Amino acid sequence: MKSNKAAVLAVFSLLALVFLFPLYVALLMSLKTAKQTFDSFYALPSSLNFANFAHAWETSKFPLAIMNSLIITVLSVALIVLVSALAGYAIARRNKPFYNILFMLFLSGMMIPFQVTMLPLYKLGKTLHMLDTHWGIILIYGGFGIQTGVLFYTAFIRQISREIEEAAKIDGCTTPGIFIRIIIPLLKPVTATVIVLNALYIWNDFLLPLLYLQDNHYRTIPLQQYFFFGQYSSDLNLAFAYAVMGMIPVIVFFLIMQRFIVKGIAAGAVKG
Repeated sequence: MKSNKAAVLAVFSLLALVFLFPLYVALLMSLKTAKQTFDSFYALPSSLNFANFAHAWETSKFPLAIMNSLIITVLSVALIVLVSALAGYAIARRNKPFYNILFMLFLSGMMIPFQVTMLPLYKLGKTLHMLDTHWGIILIYGGFGIQTGVLFYTAFIRQISREIEEAAKIDGCTTPGIFIRIIIPLLKPVTATVIVLNALYIWNDFLLPLLYLQDNHYRTIPLQQYFFFGQYSSDLNLAFAYAVMGMIPVIVFFLIMQRFIVKGIAAGAVKG
């Protein structure tokens, strides 16, 4: 028994090292000078060079980039949660062919890779003047996120007893009132899961901002980091310092929200 536990501990320790190694490299590179990096890529620096962070902050317009990422992430996630919850409630409670077909359409959208829709989306965005705007990319993120959001909300709401809603109707509560006063409070676990999954994806996404946000004024954090790498040269130390600064908000967000993810998964497992 002890040998099994030791083997499991060794495997998980090895996996932890593998997952933490990129973070170690990022921190290491952000604190080294170009000469120290050239001398030895993986060696610890002889002295810590915090000037990389100040230089990356100034040259990359970090406050503007983080504001763009915040606006796009917060509004996209809000759109996904609102539409997914409403659509999931309608689909879960109305057992009619139209809603079943609508549900299948949402599911079918999940099976189409983004690369297939990339070019048509770009042409559509150009036609509708959605390029280099916050609202344009927010609508695109909303369209992709709603597909999985509807799946989560529909599955969760179907496990909620209808007797609660029928009792509320007897007391005179309308359908919007039932949704706002009874259903929404019960959706906290799945809502937290949808928020965290979509927020992490949108915050770290690079491809869609590269396609839709070509103006300097609208660049997000991952997109702004890309421009530390030129055609003939790159400043690795500044790029990694910028990456570390960009990771801090999302790590703090994940640490705050992780307990809600665990609760959401546990609630889904019990109800299933």
